[in-house]
Amino acid sequence: MMNTNEKNQGITEHIVDEVRRLAGAALPADALEAARNSVMDWMGVTIAGADDAMVHSLIAAANEQGGLPQASIFWHGGRTSASLAALINGSASDSLDFADSNQNMRGHSTPAVVATAFAMAESRKVSGIEFLRGVIAGVETECRVGLLVQKGLKPGFHPTGNIAPFGAAAAAAWLRDLPAERWPHALGVVATQASGLHNSGGTMSKPFHSGKAAMNGILSASLAAHGFNGRVNAIEASEGFLSTHSDSVGEELMRSADGRYLILDTGFKSHAACGLTHDTIDNILQAKREHGLTAEKIRHIDIDVPVLHLRVCNIQVPVTGLQAKFSLRAVAAMALLGDDTTDINAYTAELAARPDLVALSDRTTVNGREELKSASVANIELTDGTHISVKSDSRTPSRDQAKKREAVSRKFLLLVTPVLGREQAEALHRSIGSLQDLDSVAPLIEGSLKCVAAAA
Repeated sequence: MMNTNEKNQGITEHIVDEVRRLAGAALPADALEAARNSVMDWMGVTIAGADDAMVHSLIAAANEQGGLPQASIFWHGGRTSASLAALINGSASDSLDFADSNQNMRGHSTPAVVATAFAMAESRKVSGIEFLRGVIAGVETECRVGLLVQKGLKPGFHPTGNIAPFGAAAAAAWLRDLPAERWPHALGVVATQASGLHNSGGTMSKPFHSGKAAMNGILSASLAAHGFNGRVNAIEASEGFLSTHSDSVGEELMRSADGRYLILDTGFKSHAACGLTHDTIDNILQAKREHGLTAEKIRHIDIDVPVLHLRVCNIQVPVTGLQAKFSLRAVAAMALLGDDTTDINAYTAELAARPDLVALSDRTTVNGREELKSASVANIELTDGTHISVKSDSRTPSRDQAKKREAVSRKFLLLVTPVLGREQAEALHRSIGSLQDLDSVAPLIEGSLKCVAAAA
């Protein structure tokens, strides 16, 4: 039961106390498993996305600026400052838009946090179990800030860009052993940097949100450690984060999560596209399985989605592979035409321009429905007059960590084996599985490098 002092705590103070208590406790087996699953998913999507043009641009900019060789750049090798490494690795982890998410913060929950944790753990030489505690501290923080704005985040703000920085700051604060009284300063410093626009979808600036969140988190914790002051209640203060970013404040929702490990709610993508497209893809695949649908049988498809989807993944005529990932019309056509939506290499400019995909997209309409809060509906009219309706909600979180481990392991090996080779991919998978027993994160970093594969 909550005591009087806890009830009277300010929001920031309460979050700090709760997160430090959860991260510092004897970790339950399921929370530890959830953290490892998140690290495994992060490494899979980061290694698979490390050769993206965006990553090369970031590395070039980092080399131009220089920095103390504190932390490694995944896959590429080379070291730079912890903050620049976090920027590069955090962006790489989101470059494929295939990273995990958590409905408590309605965004990608670990790209920034794990990138931060790796940079801090390597530069400060901490153990595997402390690294995992840092990951948990980060996810628990951002999820609690996410609950505060769950029902009111203002249009235009991208949760990954606006909420993940709090998680990154907490992960950095934990891993540098920041005193409890300095945590509110770190969160205050990161709060004034919280930004990220939804209209960045389909451009390099969208995955950059995760990298910048990681960079800002490390900077904020470092500044707080060196006596730099932030507004200690910047989250809840007048004209602070909540009042500028949200139309309502879910303080009771946030406090109702006390004692719970919200990292258990983390979900992992099965389709290599924007998470808000997954319900639609699943609807089309289900209709295809159950009714033997082909493109020739389709007169028209109405895709009904929550209104939010229209701002995020409704690019009507994508011209690049990245834009196709944010186009409900394109992914619906892909699913019906037999293109593998789980394959990161399927999303290309050539696919976006393919005549059969364009023709089917032109027979598809996307509608925003106020009554839909999470699930999506596909209403399909066939040429013979038959009507089919399928409804799906793939974003309901599961807390079965063993089942998640199987799915994430499969995804990891599918993503990493073509990049590193089977032997190296399997060795890296084993290292992640025993992460809590490692003296450092060095085996994971070394196992991710392309030069290891080249030398084998």
